[in-house]
Amino acid sequence: ASMGEFSTNVFAAGNLQITVRSFEFSDFVKKCGWYMLFCFFWSGQFILALGEIIFAMAVAKWYFAREKSKIGSLTVISSITTSMWYHSGTAAFGSLIIAIIKMIRSFIAYLQKKADEMDSSIAKAILCCCQCMFFCLEKCMKFINKNAYIQTAIFGSSFCTSAKESFFLILRNAARVGAITYVSGGVVFVGKVFICTLTTGISYFALDHYLRNELYSLIGPLVFIAFISWFIAGMFMSIYDMGIATILQCFVADEEMFSSDQMYAEGSLKTWVDNHGEK
Repeated sequence: ASMGEFSTNVFAAGNLQITVRSFEFSDFVKKCGWYMLFCFFWSGQFILALGEIIFAMAVAKWYFAREKSKIGSLTVISSITTSMWYHSGTAAFGSLIIAIIKMIRSFIAYLQKKADEMDSSIAKAILCCCQCMFFCLEKCMKFINKNAYIQTAIFGSSFCTSAKESFFLILRNAARVGAITYVSGGVVFVGKVFICTLTTGISYFALDHYLRNELYSLIGPLVFIAFISWFIAGMFMSIYDMGIATILQCFVADEEMFSSDQMYAEGSLKTWVDNHGEK
């Protein structure tokens, strides 16, 4: 069966007539396209959500272990099996929310394209505001989901319960969470810049030494290398950022559930708690 139909349009250009053939998709194919886009958003966000739960659970098991020397590869393996067996529903529900928001943004982008074709200034302004609003909503939901996944990894609770508990936990420790989030964001950015700069610099010397006479210019390959290294650095530094957020929630939960002499915090972290516990 055909996925659409060919249409022919004739345009006049002076004394000439130009015939343009275009392919128009059927309504069924368009609906299938939107469905496949939703599946792409949901499956992608589900994989990311499950990965965050697995990593947060591994960090939480390390934090709440009295003998941290026993923590090893088996901890990661047990976190993978536990997360996939017990918390796949949490990851699916949280990723569904993000997928729905992304679908709404995609549909708004489609309407923006139609508004540009109609040259409607009012429609373009309204749709631009809607796009901005849902962009902010997506960022907020990703932040809530991230902390809900950490709560799920620590206490094994459902998504809604974890989201509520993480929200009030952050609310009770707003100054501390805000400061750590700000600092960790700066560290992640500096790390990405450092990795990107180092990779691009090494690539420059390698290309200049081995391929100088075979390339017309080094700018193109270096820009491509910098682009790829930036995104790869972002993926690795996001693990660091997730680790900071998980340890912070573990520390706050540890502080609220145990007295200073029974806490799992050790070393400089434990010293800080002893010095500032009464405050």
